[in-house]
Amino acid sequence: MLQNINIILVETSHPGNIGSTARAMKVMGLTNLVLVNPKKFPSDESNSLAVGCKDILKNAKVTNKLSNALKSSQINIGFTSRKRKANFPILSIDECTDLILKNKNKKISALFGNEQSGLSNTELLMCNYLVLIPTFRDYKSLNLSAAVQIFAYELFKKSISGSKSVNKLDKLATTKEKNYFFEQFFNLLTKTKFITQKNIKSLTRKIHILFNKARLDSNEINILLGIISSINKKIK
Repeated sequence: MLQNINIILVETSHPGNIGSTARAMKVMGLTNLVLVNPKKFPSDESNSLAVGCKDILKNAKVTNKLSNALKSSQINIGFTSRKRKANFPILSIDECTDLILKNKNKKISALFGNEQSGLSNTELLMCNYLVLIPTFRDYKSLNLSAAVQIFAYELFKKSISGSKSVNKLDKLATTKEKNYFFEQFFNLLTKTKFITQKNIKSLTRKIHILFNKARLDSNEINILLGIISSINKKIK
């Protein structure tokens, strides 16, 4: 089993999708389910559609904030049905499963958004990579649990057949560490007026993406925090 992987459902509207997701996970060897602010959970509908996988629901972690769900995660992969304007690193489903299987020592989270709107732009900024599951051009919207099933199946299939050669990533900082860095960095840039009310939305998004691409480890985060602290002291 791939115990280092969390399946994270964000603001799920229909409890049946939670139950169906539990079934999609267990049949492919995934067990860690995290629910962020679900509309209704637990529920009879979830239990009914989970069939013989109620243990996944019983052990599911529930939190009201995505940042809490990602605290210890080192690689965050967001699944989306549409391309975004921002320059996020995008993986094919094949590249995604290769990356995961080459980094079994990392804590990895696969994020799936709300049924109606998917992952928000703010939620996507917490992702290191995005995955677009290819669909027929006339209709691209997959059911939530179906998207999880496709990912889980492709990962399981690759795990028993072997993955292609991809680079193993070095020790990566956790999402909690990165979020603290972003908080301190944005505070500094606001003090120096590099970030203003006029550019805050677009600029912070681009900075998030830039540093997510850098694949920072804990030591690098600490160096950057030291630089920020040094600048703050000079400003004072």
